[in-house]
Amino acid sequence: MNGRISAIALITCVFSAGSLAQPSDAYVVPRTEHGQPDFQGVWSTRFNTMLERPEGLPLVLSPEQAKGFAQAVADGGEDNTDPDIDRLGPPVLTVVNGEYRSSVIVYPENGVLPYNELGNQLAAHSYFEGAGYDGPEQRPGVERCLEAWASPPMRAFMYQLFHGFVQTADTIAIVSEEAVMLRVIHMDGYVPPNAIRSFEGHSVGHWEGDALVVETTHYSDTNPERATIGRPMLISSEARVTERFTRTSDTELNYQYTVDDPKYYTEPWRGEFSFIRDDSGHIYEYTCHEGNYSMVGALRGARVQEMRGETTGEQH
Repeated sequence: MNGRISAIALITCVFSAGSLAQPSDAYVVPRTEHGQPDFQGVWSTRFNTMLERPEGLPLVLSPEQAKGFAQAVADGGEDNTDPDIDRLGPPVLTVVNGEYRSSVIVYPENGVLPYNELGNQLAAHSYFEGAGYDGPEQRPGVERCLEAWASPPMRAFMYQLFHGFVQTADTIAIVSEEAVMLRVIHMDGYVPPNAIRSFEGHSVGHWEGDALVVETTHYSDTNPERATIGRPMLISSEARVTERFTRTSDTELNYQYTVDDPKYYTEPWRGEFSFIRDDSGHIYEYTCHEGNYSMVGALRGARVQEMRGETTGEQH
């Protein structure tokens, strides 16, 4: 998919990029009753910006370039049958402080994950294609109802993802409309024993001015893959993820993160996008569970193809 998008993007985009309008420096962040910056409410994402940047593209695109590139990404998934991707209108890119972005990655400057040899080996496939159909462990975590887009580092996709922020004096909870709904950020410095590990890790937060800074560790190695458009993102038990949430206007919550994981990467790397305020205030139950009928159907379908001699020996 990446190769096709790169080729289309080279045709549809002109490689001169300039900054668009920047938000006012005079914005005053509202406060909670505890005097903290107020992030409470529902924030959402929906964009076709890929994690990694196709070769030859600048990070910042003009509105015309952004329209063409977003459509190119959508065309790369033309076999999609998910109605949630198309129901909300034409494809768009993420906008950060008025800038249309061609990738979530902002460092390294080429916009490519700095995988080491092991990382490249494990991530040598498109995430949603998975690594095969021999068993459920080869299928992507979102397909197995085990993975949350809101687990750090948070990610976005082509359909709308909603996240509700709830704040108390010593805890921040992010309730997401998806599998593994609840994420708790501990503002009291609590760190669990090293033996306690999970897919989403353990998050400890503090305030730096108007920015919420969160350090997440204690990841498990059970499933290192994270959902992205393109190659999977890998996170190991050695990883430390640092996030910064900063409210830049009434409707935009800027999100920056750094992944430091020597098991899979040659150096730390950074990503950035923005959440947009959603005034509906609704979070609905996701009702997705491990071992659902779609997983059984996918594996049985692969066995039928094998019996019919339809497989080629290549990975799906």
